[in-house]
Amino acid sequence: MAVRKKLGQCFGVVGRLRTGFASFVLDSLGRKGCSDNAERKAIVEQFIAEFGANGIGFVTADREFASKEWLDFLVKRRISFRLRIKANARITDKGGKLMRASKMCRTLKSGERMELRRRRTLWNQAVFVAVCRKRGGDHVLVISSERSGRILQEYGMRWQIETLFGCLKTRGFRLEETHLTHGERVSKLLSLLTLATVWALLSGELASREKPLKIKNHSRLEKSIFRLGFETLRNCFCQVTTNFRQKQRFQQLTLLLSCT
Repeated sequence: MAVRKKLGQCFGVVGRLRTGFASFVLDSLGRKGCSDNAERKAIVEQFIAEFGANGIGFVTADREFASKEWLDFLVKRRISFRLRIKANARITDKGGKLMRASKMCRTLKSGERMELRRRRTLWNQAVFVAVCRKRGGDHVLVISSERSGRILQEYGMRWQIETLFGCLKTRGFRLEETHLTHGERVSKLLSLLTLATVWALLSGELASREKPLKIKNHSRLEKSIFRLGFETLRNCFCQVTTNFRQKQRFQQLTLLLSCT
């Protein structure tokens, strides 16, 4: 993912990796906003160099990242994608005539979704399309390199990125308070936080098995698995030298990082 002076918008590579995630950082360009086509290409190429093309399940991105150049690159590199497009994008209807993409939702009721059977053409590329009319009236229009029957659900995996940012920032490690902007330094810090985040998640899973979290009236857990693990590790670090039980607990949690 691209990281600038402010960690905000990003695009995600959803890989067939059993545990963990890869973070790639570009040097700060001294400006705000989302990454451009050249940066996104560089990130994908670096990911492929590190993990191979088979390490990519598909690329997913929000509508502000959609462009002809970006789509052409993904098609040329034979990389699967689930990309949201804007409502005013020009795409073909079933007869091959160009129309506003939003018109594909005109027959849908609020909350209804549909995955089109035939390919449509967008920016001279043949793509599959899934659409949804949200209850608020907004349209969700997602193009895909293949028809999976789950295009919208797969695109929805993008929200895991927002959850991750919350863990790295205000709900967890407070990454933004380091005020780092140099690409190499941020990259090293993210490498450490990658391990710390996975460790917190594993610790939270262990703790929740030992004492299940309560479900509140709104049908959600009282706290997230990450937060439970984060607090478990923090308690161990704070008391490992003074509390024998916490010392034993810390030794147990350390084993979670072992691959053996």
